[in-house]
Amino acid sequence: MSRRNISALIIVLTLLAASAVAAQHVPPAPPTSNQHHELITEDLSHGATFKFKIAPDLPEFTFNVIPEPQGADEYGNPHTVVREVQLSLGDSKQPVQSLEGCEFSDMEAPPRDSDWFRTVDMNFDGYKDIYILTNWGATGNESGCVWLYNRESARFEYSKEFSELGRFTLDPATKTITTYGNGGRAGTVFRAVKYVIEDNLPAPVITVAQDWDFKKSEYHCVVQQRRGRGNALVTVRDVWAESKDDFHAPCDPSHPFRGIGDK
Repeated sequence: MSRRNISALIIVLTLLAASAVAAQHVPPAPPTSNQHHELITEDLSHGATFKFKIAPDLPEFTFNVIPEPQGADEYGNPHTVVREVQLSLGDSKQPVQSLEGCEFSDMEAPPRDSDWFRTVDMNFDGYKDIYILTNWGATGNESGCVWLYNRESARFEYSKEFSELGRFTLDPATKTITTYGNGGRAGTVFRAVKYVIEDNLPAPVITVAQDWDFKKSEYHCVVQQRRGRGNALVTVRDVWAESKDDFHAPCDPSHPFRGIGDK
């Protein structure tokens, strides 16, 4: 082999070696938007099934969720919601009722691993009712649909009044329902209501509503309590106050009913 050919071979081998080293150090492609992203919504694309025992003297109920697929966002979070809920008894495949009355078209995909479809005894009659979460947010506010179990008809009946309560807490010991709505400013703008059950409907007995007036730079809190023979809500406190420090308001959102003396 001539000296020229040897030199040319050395050059080729050198270039090949350099290319191999460079290939080993090529940076990986950037991850796509849905890689390493924890999903926050439940995947209902294949439907869901729930079985509940709502009272000792009744058979087990099976609720089959028929989905309404709506794709996913850029991170892969499913947007699938409920199209229909069919109810059957036990392991029977024959539906005996479809839950009606709720506007599922306005529903948001429920949070992942949440108790978004559950039983609750909303009217404290000893029979559990059905609650489906339909809207939720970072503030903690929620809304959902409620079906009360009717012992006479043996059916679940949609309740507009209970469905409008928003985020709620039940107290079986006192048979009261407490609702809370966060209006902003770190939760110091809020509305809290305590209800009792009358004629199978929620009846407010105490309301605490606190707002922020931007013009006055003051909080305004109004407390009303049910009093008198007519059970009308009467204003028992109406106070304006500046914030003494960051978000310090006259009515405490963590204990809205403190000092009111409710029975």
